[in-house]
Amino acid sequence: MNHPTVVELARQIEGLSSDEREELLNRILLMPAEDQAEIDASWMAEIERRMDAIDRGEMTFHPWEEVRKDLGLK
Repeated sequence: MNHPTVVELARQIEGLSSDEREELLNRILLMPAEDQAEIDASWMAEIERRMDAIDRGEMTFHPWEEVRKDLGLK
């Protein structure tokens, strides 16, 4: 079975409506990666590292409104 090339897929995607492109993007983002278990384990390790830092008082938190203002976002 021949699969379309990335270039061919891109051409087909260009013909989609904005709504169809959004749906396709969401479907792609939700597809599990071949190494999903490794990715999930890495995220869990990072979460645990950050939680430990919080417990040790090494992290500070700022309200989203303050951060957004500091970043120049509205």
